[in-house]
Amino acid sequence: MTARRTRAAAALAATALLASGCSLLGLDDGSSSSSSSDDGGGAQDAPSSSPQETSVETFDVAPEGRDWVVLVEDPADTGDVADALRQADLELTSINSGVGMVTLRTTAEDVAETAEGIDGVTAAVTDRSVGWSPSDPVSPSPDGDLQPATDLPSPPEAPEGGDPLDGWLWGLDAISAFEARESTSGRREVRVGIIDTGVDASHPDLAPVLDTGLSKTFVTDIPDIDGECEHESCIDPVGEDGGGHGTHVAGTVAAASNGLGVSGVAPDVSIVDLRAGQDGGFFFLGPSVNALTYAADQQLDVVNMSFYVDPWLYACEGGAPEDDPEQATTQDVTIELMRRAQDLAHEQGVTMVGSAGNSSADMADPGTDETSPNYGDEPHSRTIDPESCYDLPVEGPHVIGVSSIDEGGSLSSFSNWTTEPDGEDIEVAAPGGGAAVSPRGVLSATPRSLARVEGLVDDDGRLTQLGVDAGYVRDCPEGMAEDAPDPDQRCGLYTYAQGTSMASPHAAGVAALIISAEGDRMAPDAVRERLLGTAADQACPSGTGSGGPRCVGDAGRNGFVGEGVVDAAAAVS
Repeated sequence: MTARRTRAAAALAATALLASGCSLLGLDDGSSSSSSSDDGGGAQDAPSSSPQETSVETFDVAPEGRDWVVLVEDPADTGDVADALRQADLELTSINSGVGMVTLRTTAEDVAETAEGIDGVTAAVTDRSVGWSPSDPVSPSPDGDLQPATDLPSPPEAPEGGDPLDGWLWGLDAISAFEARESTSGRREVRVGIIDTGVDASHPDLAPVLDTGLSKTFVTDIPDIDGECEHESCIDPVGEDGGGHGTHVAGTVAAASNGLGVSGVAPDVSIVDLRAGQDGGFFFLGPSVNALTYAADQQLDVVNMSFYVDPWLYACEGGAPEDDPEQATTQDVTIELMRRAQDLAHEQGVTMVGSAGNSSADMADPGTDETSPNYGDEPHSRTIDPESCYDLPVEGPHVIGVSSIDEGGSLSSFSNWTTEPDGEDIEVAAPGGGAAVSPRGVLSATPRSLARVEGLVDDDGRLTQLGVDAGYVRDCPEGMAEDAPDPDQRCGLYTYAQGTSMASPHAAGVAALIISAEGDRMAPDAVRERLLGTAADQACPSGTGSGGPRCVGDAGRNGFVGEGVVDAAAAVS
């Protein structure tokens, strides 16, 4: 999903992969008892940790106005710069002293001039030009009564010890995740941050694993792209997901093994909801940097990043030749702040895993970008120099880049790849969907509230025919009828999605299992070495390059799958 993600809630009902993201198709639910592992993992109450002191402060500000990001030359001066901005009557939305960033929202037009006149400020940039507004209206809710479906799909037989819908999880089977549970299914103290659109805390497969105490939201809804605010502050609290993308990603990483719905790659680790994405699927610079900095401050073990930083598919040093000076400065600030945040996370022991992108492009020679900026101004054709342009965060420092394979083991038709396999753009591959035999991709959890807005379930949580046709699945506790009303949300909803957004969490889950098997915190470089060193070799297919992706390399390492397809059982044996 983005060039890795979905762009709007309406995309949840679509079945086709978008060039800029992945499509969602169903929902998930779970209950309570979990499979236990030999290393002490097993059924536990939902974790709720107390956060450590953080260098990120956030503030509630009215949603009107444009958002600005101020880059501070020396992070030690961030507090002084913030005070000076306040004295200039500017309302701050966050102060990040860890990397030297202040964000603000205002209707004033002279922000850049004011901020850049303050000692210690390198630049002040905004993602939105004056007077610009999105052209695509927000999708309305369906009209009329919604009738529950009567012909519900039956899942294939689940693997031994698996949850009821695990027979549909071809991705877990492809990476030997069920076999890995003979060694470990994770440890609760291993924490995986989901930097995304949120994680639905009411979902019964995610409630047992979501650490609400550590979770934090960094975004404010933007009505132009997110629709009407659900809360007076326009800030969705922790545990809500108005986009569905983050819930789906979280389910693949760690849905509880509890006898309900699906299980994740590492069902006994903890999930931390770090909401940086808008409901509409955009991931802007300020929230993305704040979320990653916070992950570093809390010393999370792993973060999954299935997104790119909007509005630039590629951020170029000095801008692309076709960009104007303001756009160039924005990209320079994006590159610098993401680099600082990624360096900090790496220093604090966070293993970063990122999706490679869904443009079916050669990351070593992407050619032109026709989609940027995708927000704030009109997109234009841009010449992309791979030596100075970066798809962030995946092409930033220390990130394990993950390409996508389909159910047949081939490179997914949408997945990015590279003709320079010795680089770090593509380091491993994982299941993301795309094959004709599984056109809907990867099944995982999705929020019931979002499905109701789209007419995929009725008011009592029962699947409608529209939901069934779109590939949504419901699972309920034993003894509860498939078509029974569910006012207490005991049943789980699940949907299909495809994209490198779905591949990355498979790899992030394996990284969490590696740390769980180790028994102590691990340095990111050690996790990377283990993940890559145990990946299953896969040679280049014959006949590539005639009008399509060109595979360069051998079975040991190539531009389609890097070191190979992640292998959970081998990684923890």
